[in-house]
Amino acid sequence: MKKVIFIIAILAASTIIVYSFFQPWAVIKTSVTGVSKELTETAQTKLGNTPIAGKFIDRFSAITDTISKIGDVELKSTVRGNNIPALVNNNTSKVALALTQILFKNNGTEGLDKKSYLVYLLPLLGIFCTILVLLGLKYKISIIIMTVLSGAISIIGIYNLNSMDIVTPIVKISIESGLWNTMYAYAFIAFVGFLWLVLPEKK
Repeated sequence: MKKVIFIIAILAASTIIVYSFFQPWAVIKTSVTGVSKELTETAQTKLGNTPIAGKFIDRFSAITDTISKIGDVELKSTVRGNNIPALVNNNTSKVALALTQILFKNNGTEGLDKKSYLVYLLPLLGIFCTILVLLGLKYKISIIIMTVLSGAISIIGIYNLNSMDIVTPIVKISIESGLWNTMYAYAFIAFVGFLWLVLPEKK
């Protein structure tokens, strides 16, 4: 009976992992005022004290002041787990690039095009956990592998998400429920696997 309950629990968690892959993982909010200020500072640095720079800086300063008076404007963009590889490889989404950097602890964008495809492992490994738990009815090693695998994914994933720096004067990235649910579902699988291993089977 214990094993039946544990199997149902892990099947439910794996379903959540697959479902969450198609849900919003992150939202990026871009400050129009912040962008305007950054462009002004860049112009001052790159163009120097030239007539062109003066006109450019004056115009952007006026725009920034106007926006500040009426309140800052934020532009939002959302990314889902299944969209990340395409967005990263096409360089069409800053939030996808930023999220991939966070997940894989990249300081730059080098190699992110290939690493972005690793996100497909999250739902696939969720399905793999269902196979392992079914094999666990006969082979205890399957439960050990499932527990270690899901535990490692959840610990590394939750640590990376909690330790990331995602707020700047220009952009703010908020992690959405899709990614959190994925990591917590893996943590749940690891917990159930641990209980499977330590609790005695009632005869």
